[in-house]
Amino acid sequence: MGEVAIFIVLLFGITWPWGYFVTPAAMAHGQLAFLAAFVPLVWTPTLIALGIIGYTEGSAGIRRELRARLSLRGGAAILVLAGAIPLIAGAVAIVVARAAGDGAAFLPLTAILISIVIQMVTGSTGEELGWRGFVLPRLRARMGTTAASLTMALLWVVWHVPAFYTPGMPHQFMPIGPTLAAIAFFGVFMAALFYRAGDSVLPTMAAHISLNVILGVGGFNGASVAFWTTMAALNAPIAVATLLWPRRRQGDRADRELVA
Repeated sequence: MGEVAIFIVLLFGITWPWGYFVTPAAMAHGQLAFLAAFVPLVWTPTLIALGIIGYTEGSAGIRRELRARLSLRGGAAILVLAGAIPLIAGAVAIVVARAAGDGAAFLPLTAILISIVIQMVTGSTGEELGWRGFVLPRLRARMGTTAASLTMALLWVVWHVPAFYTPGMPHQFMPIGPTLAAIAFFGVFMAALFYRAGDSVLPTMAAHISLNVILGVGGFNGASVAFWTTMAALNAPIAVATLLWPRRRQGDRADRELVA
């Protein structure tokens, strides 16, 4: 639990000021400057997690962590499921938003391909080894599967809050209540994927990329209450269903070792 507390203090202490002051300043100098400031920001969860492991366990611990978290033990089907569910939920929410009059232009096909590449090198992958791979097993070792999932999701939501008050970020125009609810339920879904895949972050990366891509294709107004309310309403039963889905047990021994 102490390692989780260190992770949270470092993560919030570094990324909140960086995100509020550095990222908006970089936006004024174009997309490349923004990405140069944004990529280190969203990879900070992974860098902090590996830094803590390296400090306590050395380079051998980092290698063990990477092998464990980047090994797929749920089969290819879990990757398909992880990628398909956010796409389907997002597509349904876009249809609802457009029906409510919150439609907008879709991204051109060529831009979607670029968006996918950008998502693969930003937060969709940069957050997962930290939030899911590092935080979840340590919380689960202390409080069990369900409580760990809910606690991680809540912390993840709190981490996103400053973006709603940061100049230039798209979050400024999103309805904060339903958007944070959608993020929270999605976080629980990600925890369930992590458990089901034998504590692998590959499915959570796939789900995160899928969600960010469907958000990036456009077709709806980001300020749409209808869109975010629909996303929250869809993500809630998905989170519950996947969390109750029987999981693999590979992480149990590692959990015991974390609290030993």
